[in-house]
Amino acid sequence: MKKVLITGGAGFIGCHLTKELLLKENYVICVDDFTLGNKENISEFINDKNFKFIKEDLVNVDKIL
Repeated sequence: MKKVLITGGAGFIGCHLTKELLLKENYVICVDDFTLGNKENISEFINDKNFKFIKEDLVNVDKIL
């Protein structure tokens, strides 16, 4: 199992990447501030034990790490 950080994970590409990584049993951390992405794109992953969502802008990297 790999731990993967996806920035913009609630966007079109990010949510599809998240889905594929979770299907391959990776642990996915998704960071998004919903500027372009939306909650519906990640709703199917929220209860997955291998998924963590952080609502934050990458400018505030100290809050993410």
